[in-house]
Amino acid sequence: MAQNLDRSKTYESFLTYFAQYAQDFLRTQNQEIKESLMRRQIPLSKIPPLEQACKISLKLGEKLALNPIKKKLINQIEAAAYFLRDFQIGILGQRTSVFHLYEIEIQVDNNLHYALTFESGKLFIQIPYWQMLFLDRYIPYQKLKALWNRGAHLPKLSPARRVWWLLNPIGELRSNLRSMLLLAVQKQLLGLDKLLVKFGLVDGEERENLPDGDGHPEGHRFKDSAIAFLKATVNEEKLGVNLELVLKERDEATLAQLLGVFKKNLSDPGQMEELIDTGALTLQETIEQEQSQVDIKMFGFVNVGNYHRIDVDLNISAGYMKKYVEVIPRNADIKAVQFGFVNVYTIDDITVNPNFHGAMKLNFETAALEQALKELELVG
Repeated sequence: MAQNLDRSKTYESFLTYFAQYAQDFLRTQNQEIKESLMRRQIPLSKIPPLEQACKISLKLGEKLALNPIKKKLINQIEAAAYFLRDFQIGILGQRTSVFHLYEIEIQVDNNLHYALTFESGKLFIQIPYWQMLFLDRYIPYQKLKALWNRGAHLPKLSPARRVWWLLNPIGELRSNLRSMLLLAVQKQLLGLDKLLVKFGLVDGEERENLPDGDGHPEGHRFKDSAIAFLKATVNEEKLGVNLELVLKERDEATLAQLLGVFKKNLSDPGQMEELIDTGALTLQETIEQEQSQVDIKMFGFVNVGNYHRIDVDLNISAGYMKKYVEVIPRNADIKAVQFGFVNVYTIDDITVNPNFHGAMKLNFETAALEQALKELELVG
């Protein structure tokens, strides 16, 4: 009995040690996350600490000798922390609507198969005990990242795995979309800052420091410049608002406040991530709706045909931002005529690829202004 109690205490102390080590190691990654996102001009106030946003947990067999695998468990914890760090950087420290990662659970036991699985925001790393004990096996950081990007954590027959390049929060498509948006936003912020500096305004400026109102040339010049800047920046057709009519009767203080809120929204990575999700889901719908014409004519003794059209129905609402996403669909026209004794054809109709972002336009500036107009109750 005493021996069992000692073993139980040892087991619990190991779990406590590993849990604390995981928490502390996650905390050490915060500086790199902050520096990386600051270079992307993401406000630090929008970035939660990694140890609060994510968790690393362990589920270990109760009758295992943990001391011989202690080093490999630490290696696995560190690899998981590095992956979570890069995941947070990849999604700009924000939550995504699909396949967001909240936790990595490391499972080691005798009855497990070497595998990577995902369920409800949790990634499971499963390693047989004997492999970790005798083969020093664990999943290094780079391999973990490669397996995730290949969709190895999804069932082989899962429809989501077939279009994982589209759904992967840190995949090539979404990374390219983020880069594209960040460059566009930085350009608009630069233009907005120049306008604010020109008239001596900054965020949160008090009313007495604003340009003079009616009857003062500087006030009129500011109003005209502000309206002209907004009209040149956003898509009024998508916005559904005539900015000239909505803003021409507003005073300069209101316009300055609108520009400040607009700037805040342009810098909001949460709204940016929402639009990226919307863009990806809209692209998925476009794939479904694309009209592909397949006309196969074969002549001969033996004819074998195989045409694969992948359709995925995720049934996820893209929200109000959908109107700010424009996708140029591709119409596929496939014709095949074959003659001979044995005719074999196979067509995998892959309608888009990860470079499809070149045919997608995201009107983020317009979405940010719409939100600003609603926040200040300037439109219904």
